Amino acid sequence: MESDQRLHAPAWISGQAEKEAGSDKLAVNERRGQLAAVAGFLILIAFLALHHTQSTGFFTDDFGAVAAILLYGMIAYGPIPLLVRFFVGRKNDPARLLEAFGMALSFVGQLYLLVTFPFDMAHFADPLPGSLEFLLDWISPTFAKWVLGIGVVGSIIFMIYDFVLYMAVKERLSKTDASGEKPVE
Repeated sequence: MESDQRLHAPAWISGQAEKEAGSDKLAVNERRGQLAAVAGFLILIAFLALHHTQSTGFFTDDFGAVAAILLYGMIAYGPIPLLVRFFVGRKNDPARLLEAFGMALSFVGQLYLLVTFPFDMAHFADPLPGSLEFLLDWISPTFAKWVLGIGVVGSIIFMIYDFVLYMAVKERLSKTDASGEKPVE
């Protein structure tokens, strides 16, 4: 056996890992983008909290403690990798690994919500002012289930992709650090 026992990236991801390693450091605008995405999560949390506090009927009687923990847990966790990227200033370590964990959490949460579907979509737009309800009124239960289903499939795919890319970029960056050369920007 060879002395190098490390796991090597599959060929299909090596090119992407090389590209990501070369642009691991976030530019100022990319950092601002992380904060904008965090703001989006905060708006989503506030919107769902309005449903809870106003008892709009969006959350059905089937929306129990497990559904609440999974829904709010995955939404509250979502900004963590973004904030880590913002403060650390790097795309890969440790943010991408945290993102992979978030995708696993999203997979579990979305799958549970898809199976139980504790929502009454007729009330989804209720927290909005009357003149803006049309923005969300068109969303049917069938469409919402499709979105959750796509989210389930996407989260498992991106969980694997993020983890493999994290490992490949980390390996590439460690080679760069060891050789003293800087990745191409």
